[in-house]
Amino acid sequence: MRLVGFVVLLLSMAISHADVVVLSEAHSPALQQLVVRLSDALAKPVSLRQEASELSADDIVILAGDGAVTGWRGKQHSIAVWARREAILANVDRLSSGIFSEPPLQRQLDLARAAFPGDQISVLMSDSAPEWLRQEASVLSGENYSLVEKRANQSLNQVLRQALAKHDVILGTADPAVFNASTIKNILITAYRQNIPLGGPHQAYIRAGAIVTTYSSLDDTVARLVDLLSADSLPPPAHNPYFSVLKNEQVARSLDITLPDNIDTLLNK
Repeated sequence: MRLVGFVVLLLSMAISHADVVVLSEAHSPALQQLVVRLSDALAKPVSLRQEASELSADDIVILAGDGAVTGWRGKQHSIAVWARREAILANVDRLSSGIFSEPPLQRQLDLARAAFPGDQISVLMSDSAPEWLRQEASVLSGENYSLVEKRANQSLNQVLRQALAKHDVILGTADPAVFNASTIKNILITAYRQNIPLGGPHQAYIRAGAIVTTYSSLDDTVARLVDLLSADSLPPPAHNPYFSVLKNEQVARSLDITLPDNIDTLLNK
């Protein structure tokens, strides 16, 4: 037992004292902000690199984006951020830890309940949804929701009619077979014609016309990275426990919906 404790202590010291490097295929303003904010939070320099060949053997590497995650072959401790859960899970054997970019489905459902108390919620996905999403859907808890599943022999419009018929809110999921760039306009138009709002699936859909979602902001991401880099050992990849709520007030006004001012408080109860 003493040996195990000593090994954990050495690992903790190695993580906390190592240089932190963010590795990404492209250097965007958002990525620059991540580096600056993380450096401030850790009170030590954080560098930004594009090539794995520029890394040192003892670096702690933050892999930013799907490309950095899927291309990673290094031996250093590594943490994936701003990457899809599928990309992280597909490369999990080469990663030390990670933060899924998608919000957890239970949190999204809790948000819908907080935003639309008492309303019936349709959780919409397909029978070909990613396995991790199907697992999350199978353990959802609480009331006032139904899982509406699109089967392979059904059209999206058929399933939408089913979802809209007995529900007041549609909750989008990270299922690319249902929610993608080519389907979202049809989903939104069909739902909004019946004055039914769409929640989620994630931040990008707020710009498209969804009404509310949870997401991990830059501050949320930095807070989680600080936790991981301060831990005794790096945990397996998981959802970020820190999150924010994003609302589309313009859509709310057009649907004559008043969203609670204290959704964040309601969601964190």
